[in-house]
Amino acid sequence: GRAVRGARARLRRGDRVLADNLRLGIMVRKKFFSSDVEAVTDAGFLKDVFVAVGWRDLVHGDSLELYTDDAVGPDTSRQDGTGSVLVPGFDQLTGFHASVAVREGVLRSGALVALTRGGRPIGEPMRVLGLFGPGPLEEVPAGRQGTVLLGFQCDVPPLAGDALVAFQEPSQDSLERREGAVVVHGVTDLGNGTVVAAVEVPEGRGAAFTTGSSARVLRPIGTTFNERSTVVAADLRILSLARDGVAVRSSAGSRVFTVGLATRDLRENDLIEAYVPAVLPALAPPPAPAPVLVDVNTASGPELASLPGLSPARVTTALKLRQRQGGFPDVEAFGVAIGLQPHEIVRLRGRATASRVALRETGVRQLDI
Repeated sequence: GRAVRGARARLRRGDRVLADNLRLGIMVRKKFFSSDVEAVTDAGFLKDVFVAVGWRDLVHGDSLELYTDDAVGPDTSRQDGTGSVLVPGFDQLTGFHASVAVREGVLRSGALVALTRGGRPIGEPMRVLGLFGPGPLEEVPAGRQGTVLLGFQCDVPPLAGDALVAFQEPSQDSLERREGAVVVHGVTDLGNGTVVAAVEVPEGRGAAFTTGSSARVLRPIGTTFNERSTVVAADLRILSLARDGVAVRSSAGSRVFTVGLATRDLRENDLIEAYVPAVLPALAPPPAPAPVLVDVNTASGPELASLPGLSPARVTTALKLRQRQGGFPDVEAFGVAIGLQPHEIVRLRGRATASRVALRETGVRQLDI
């Protein structure tokens, strides 16, 4: 096949997939008759290149599976940290980098991140290829700054003011155990949303499919030396297996058999991958959204009435006092002024706030110390 800079990849070690949603963020090769390196955008069959993917746990014999998948993207439902781009930069060899100030959470080397502009994502999620500050860093906590290496993953160049959002990923030894892959030679549509495919294990490879295992379908595009694979169906189940017309539970020991799948988008020469997903540790549920604080110096009567302990009489008192003196310096002063008890003021702290006011009797503006 052909490796293209920026391509999405899985890291495989033996029959285990250790990491997904990696990217070929940087790709270089040695110059001819020189020890220097130069950036390249792609590499064909039997071409040697050096790549950066944002993953450090690499050993001799590991492999990267390159693919595209427009249907299933990375899980970006839980944020791990956010930062602001201060100064973006670009290098011809290593691509984009940016000085980032971390506002919340933590930014880690190798983290799955995305750029947002005006609250909207720009481009696809990518990996932090490196953190520096100066020197290599494992992470940058909130309140600190660091330089983030993004390489050539950016669909849109980062600008000052963009936000860099890091996403939480479950920690596990592997994502899936691969049972193997087979090539489709013929397809029979059963007319009920399922197909039976005649398949063969490629020469030099092994496969032992099991009924009930998970499966995905990849469609090769291009010639042998420039081929790339696109995931056209994911999260399928192997409904049935048969060998010589006899139903079996496992295809172990067979190179030619049939597979039943609940999909109609299957063609000759497609590749079916069977795998067993790893049992992932449960992530903590996303935190509940923080309640919107009611500003006691600007809120309307109904908004004040929504606060704990504020009866209609106390709301009336609050509005009169606010009009007379121009507002309240803080929530505690507001509670005392309208007659709340200490325990009621404690409950009020998590629901209310007090914007700065100019006290009429002095004209001095409130200061937060």
